[in-house]
Amino acid sequence: MADSGFTRLTLPQLITQIRSDLNSRFQNDAVLRRADSEVYSRVQAAAVHTLYGYIDYLARNMLPDLCDEDWLARHGNMKRCPRKEPSTATGFVRWEGVTNGITVPTGAVIQRDDLMEYTTTAAATSVAGILLAPVICSSAGITGNTDDGIGMILTQPISGLPSAAVADGIEGGTDIEPLEEWRARVIERWYYTPQGGADGDYIVWAKEVPGVTRAWTYRHWMGAGTVGVMVANSNLENPIPDGGVVAAVREHILPLAPVAGSSLYTFPPVAKVVPFRIRITPDTPAVRYAVIAELRAMFFRDGVPGGTLEHSRIAEAISIATGEYDHTLISPVGDVALGATELPVVGEVTWS
Repeated sequence: MADSGFTRLTLPQLITQIRSDLNSRFQNDAVLRRADSEVYSRVQAAAVHTLYGYIDYLARNMLPDLCDEDWLARHGNMKRCPRKEPSTATGFVRWEGVTNGITVPTGAVIQRDDLMEYTTTAAATSVAGILLAPVICSSAGITGNTDDGIGMILTQPISGLPSAAVADGIEGGTDIEPLEEWRARVIERWYYTPQGGADGDYIVWAKEVPGVTRAWTYRHWMGAGTVGVMVANSNLENPIPDGGVVAAVREHILPLAPVAGSSLYTFPPVAKVVPFRIRITPDTPAVRYAVIAELRAMFFRDGVPGGTLEHSRIAEAISIATGEYDHTLISPVGDVALGATELPVVGEVTWS
């Protein structure tokens, strides 16, 4: 059962216990295979075992720390903490060097190289040789995000316009909130009581926005009475959210905050890029990959704004990398201090 201090009997133990009780009541010394007491003991043990199983199921699901996904939805709804749905990537598709006055209509379909489709959300006309069409991905999720410069192709030709284009700032797509991240938010609601605008309120509100998993509150950020909210994600390679996510956080908090308008400022953290120079043994691609993965995980655990990345902790992260036998951390040579709005990012690693 769930960790309640109660030991659940197994089915054979229940059969033995009930059989012994029945035989003692019937004053039977011999156990016969087809005796009534043997039949009763097995039937009753099966029923009791099923009830124990249901009680075990309830005990596990009564609190959000161990509950199943369906029950977590109930706990989350009761705490006004629903699961964050996937969001859709938006941005632009760009043509350069085209004739002025060419228009891409609303609803035009543009495909990425892997056949992911994007649809224009408004008509756009080329000016000064550039045509910038706003688009939205046809599918929600992180797969819709596209790096700048990735090739895009019109599915239906437009007179005077080349079919080939490139992506320009298509971002903001997120997958459905991972189950354990959602569970952590629900549990956080159990421990935290809203206080109508305290520091923790802004953190809770910010983390309700898709694409945000961490947040920090700064009192009197731009003067007395103002509040600064810095938001980040849990991406180990790049924890800095894009501008659309930051703007969405502000729009989400404004109706909830006790003082709205110009007093609220939302912003992303500044990336503190930390380059490394390391000598490892054995020096293989697999060990290098493991070292970088451990450094990123350590930055996520220890890297908080205004904190310090201890040199010994960095060395420890390298030591626990799978396959690493020995290493020398050449740089950085000491602790790495973080500014009040900085988050660490693993920079270029030079292998000596």
